[in-house]
This record gives sequence, structure tokens and C-alpha cells, in this order.
Amino acid sequence: MTVNAKIKGLITGVVGLVVTVGVGVLLASKMLPKATPLDTSGTHVRDHKLVLTAVGDSLTHGVGDTTSQGGYVPLIAQDIQVETGMKVATTNFGVTGDTSTQIKKRLVKDKQLIKQLKRADVITMTVGGNDLMHVLQSNLLDIKTADVTTGINKFQKHLKSLVKAIRQDNPDAPLYIFGIYNPFYVYFPNVTKMQTSVHRWNNQTQKTIGKMDNTYYVDIDSVLTKGDSGSSASATDAAKAVNRLIYGKDHFHPNNAGYVRMTAQLWDVMKQSEDDWEE
Repeated sequence: MTVNAKIKGLITGVVGLVVTVGVGVLLASKMLPKATPLDTSGTHVRDHKLVLTAVGDSLTHGVGDTTSQGGYVPLIAQDIQVETGMKVATTNFGVTGDTSTQIKKRLVKDKQLIKQLKRADVITMTVGGNDLMHVLQSNLLDIKTADVTTGINKFQKHLKSLVKAIRQDNPDAPLYIFGIYNPFYVYFPNVTKMQTSVHRWNNQTQKTIGKMDNTYYVDIDSVLTKGDSGSSASATDAAKAVNRLIYGKDHFHPNNAGYVRMTAQLWDVMKQSEDDWEE
């Protein structure tokens, strides 16, 4: 089997899994009651309870987190509590498989999400990975720079629309938006166009966010793409490669350790903008 065939099989399998899981999550959400906010309290707390609302795709939902607690969301709540002594209430509105346009639809139609956005002291969002995957899926074996450029430009427009919708409900809370990463790098490091596409996507996203008030970019490419080992496979030993921060069952989402690293990146940015959320 050629490397291209392996890549095609892996990404096609990932896309199929994401769609399947997304349908399952949607059905479950229709049958189960709305989740209540997660309160995390300690022995030394302040009077103010910080409200954090998380919205986005599978990285917010927490796919790959074997504790089923919601990926980075409860972890950042713990960090805030430990470091500041504040009580933290979180709500998780991550939906697996959502693209930027699908998240936007929920932002304007989901009454519970709108309610929690209005209450939020802090807002976090994961978005973009599925948008790029749709571009790469169509051009998997021959990634064209022009197609990626078109995808990047479309996404920036969608991102601005997302932030505008959030700001209509909450103009003041700091908004932390995660970049994307390349889950296939360790397995296929020679497919350089894929990594170049991720870098270009993140660079433009960072520029877009940089022009927005009270909105911050969170880099996860630098910690998740190459994993902890720092090593990658050659063209002939992809089967032996392992990214220890990626969930082994789908080779796409972060695992528990990956979410810890993702949370650390978020916390670093939050500390730098502490005046915006800690009162």
C-alpha cells in the first residue's frame, strides 16, 4: 500500500468516524436533558463565581477524553480555581463534526447557548479543524495551494461572523479561540503540504483575531502536532509511529494527555489577559 493510499484511508476513516459520532451526539442531545453547569469549588473561594461558556466542535465536546468529562473544559476550571480560589461554573456546547457555519447556526438558534453566553465571564471556542478537513478531503492526494487559500479566506469570513454573533450576546467577556493542529504529522511527516496548510490557516486566523478587541488566539499546533516524543515516521515505517498526545482509537483527537497540554496553552494565554476576566 502506498503512502498516499494510507493517508487517504486514514483521513477517510477519520471523517467517517467524526460524522458517525456527530450523529450519535445529536441523537443523544435530543433524548437527554440539558447538562447543568459544572461547579468546581475549593476551601478558599472568593464571593464571585466565574462563569465559563465553551462552544465549538469535537475538541470542546471532548472526544478522546476517556474520563468523559469534557476534555479541556473541566481542566481549565480546575486551573482557575487552584490559581485564583474562585468558584467556577462551566457549560460545554461542543458538538462533534461541527464546522464554523454549523457553530454559527447554533449561536443564533440555541436558546440555552445564547443564555449561557450572556452570563459568561469567559468564553472559549474551538473551530476550524473540520473546515480544513473538508478542503483536504476533496484534494487529499494533490493538495493545491489555491484550494487551501480559498478555504482559508472563507474560514476567516466565517470566523468574523462567529465572533460578531457572540458579541451580540456578550460584548465584554474575553474570548479565547483555539488554533488547529495536524494530527497526521507524526504518521506522515513527508506530506509537507498538509503541515504547510495548517500553518497558513493558523497564521491567518491569528491575524484575524489580533484585530479583534478582547479576543485571544490559543496555539495548540506547537504542542499537539509533533506530540511529546518529537519523533516522526519515515515514508516506510508510518505504522510504527505514535503521537502520544493523540487518541489511539481515531488518530485524530487529543487523548487525556493531549487535553492537558491543550489546557496548559489556554491557561498561559488566560494568565496574560487576567485583567479581562478576574475582578
